[in-house]
Amino acid sequence: MTRDPEQTRLRIMEAGAELFVEHGFSSVTMSQLAKSAGVTKSLIHHHFGSKERLWEAVKERAFERYFSTQMAMLEEAGEPDAALLGASVEAYFRFLQANPEVVRLFAWTHLEGDASCGELDAQLVGAGAEWVRQAQQRGLLRDDVNPTHVIATFVMTCTQWFEAKCHHQHWPGMGSDDAFLEDFLRIFLEGLLPRK
Repeated sequence: MTRDPEQTRLRIMEAGAELFVEHGFSSVTMSQLAKSAGVTKSLIHHHFGSKERLWEAVKERAFERYFSTQMAMLEEAGEPDAALLGASVEAYFRFLQANPEVVRLFAWTHLEGDASCGELDAQLVGAGAEWVRQAQQRGLLRDDVNPTHVIATFVMTCTQWFEAKCHHQHWPGMGSDDAFLEDFLRIFLEGLLPRK
């Protein structure tokens, strides 16, 4: 096999993603990773240093697609308005809907008590909260709520919808993904309107 460091790194990342999505971080061994990637354990250490750093790289790679899209939306938006908040909720919801493996990876992160949310996550939440703060200052959103809580509310609601779907999809009267998103946007956005 031709030695190609980038291809080897990518193979390790893909093997890690597959195993972590299926079994979580704690249950996966370096031997399993090496076998799945078709490399030696020493090559994994060479490229990532440790299983923990591979886990962080896998999480970041999974989140990066959404991060880039959302940051571009914030940068192109200009002045804050309520429409961007709705578009942001829909973008995150659609990202999770299209990437069930990311939902499962996030679920393992939560189940295992992984407090490392990564640089991308913190950067995006900070940018989103700042956007909400500016919209509050302009009188477009109610100013009696914490801007970071606004971001957390839609992130947690969208994430939980997909993480717990196997359970709640059987509840009487439960609608489709699209119906839920429509209702959530209505409740969320109208609840953020300035108080009279």
